Amino acid sequence: MRAAEAWPARGALLALLVLVACSHEEGTVPSDDIPLPFLEAVDPDVIEAIQAARAAVRAEPKSSEAWGRLGNRYLAHDFTAEAARCYERAAALDPAKFVWTYRLGWSLIDDHPDQAAAAFERCLGSLDDYAPAHEVYARALVLLGREDEAIQHFTRASELDPAVPHPETGLGQIHLARGEYELARQHLEQALARDQSHAEAHTAIAQVYLALGKEKEARRHAELSRTLPQSSPREDWLGSPDVPPAGARMRTKAGKQLERQKKPAEAEEQYRLALASNPDYYQARVFLAELLLAQGKRDEARTVLQEAVERNPAFDQARQDLARLFGPAPKGE
Repeated sequence: MRAAEAWPARGALLALLVLVACSHEEGTVPSDDIPLPFLEAVDPDVIEAIQAARAAVRAEPKSSEAWGRLGNRYLAHDFTAEAARCYERAAALDPAKFVWTYRLGWSLIDDHPDQAAAAFERCLGSLDDYAPAHEVYARALVLLGREDEAIQHFTRASELDPAVPHPETGLGQIHLARGEYELARQHLEQALARDQSHAEAHTAIAQVYLALGKEKEARRHAELSRTLPQSSPREDWLGSPDVPPAGARMRTKAGKQLERQKKPAEAEEQYRLALASNPDYYQARVFLAELLLAQGKRDEARTVLQEAVERNPAFDQARQDLARLFGPAPKGE
């Protein structure tokens, strides 16, 4: 189904959401009190999932689980402001369930780090042995300029999970920003000893070596950083809602995760479902092409990218990726 054909379905779903939002029965929560983000450009299956989660809240307005599940759906699709309102309500209904407070912090960290830090503080007593909680709290503290406290929590995270690079990278970045280059170098080298493919550590240590006058080493790490994925998110099962995939972006993310787990058939299925949801979501298309090419399905992979060119002849990225994966096109094409 082409994008233009998806709009009538999307419009019908939006109209249904508006209709439901304008009516409520006694004993249910008014829909005006249930957060609803702007959904006009959202994939139809995401709208359906949001509609179902909102209906559950209307049916059980005093259910912490219903509010939390709606927050999960919003957070999974990066509707962070709406997720925060849901998690706040869920936490108020069940203060003992710290997962809602923890995810409240996650939903606030980018736009309201002060509120995020307060949320993490409230639940950290229950999560003192959970390394990702110390890391994300440290991130919030760095954003607030509370670096000494951040160092304590990055250090605690590093001790709890000595196999991952992220806390040592966080420590290195703090010392780099302070101009404490030797301390920064030590932590960043430790991060790379844990994971040589951690791009953030390569980027930071390149700056450290440049400041130390070691230009050759700086150049080597800078070049390495450009060959690696620029973001390597920390796995945090408690902060990552486990909701059924919906929409092109979320299915693409699920596909990439399945690739990392060495499940290519399942990854391919998610990429194809992503394109069924939104044929113009290019990241799913290029990931699928790369996966097919790695499996020796060269013609199939080429077709996936050529479809992007056919859908949008002015989209240069698709032509560049065709050239990157298959070599320059013959003249006249």
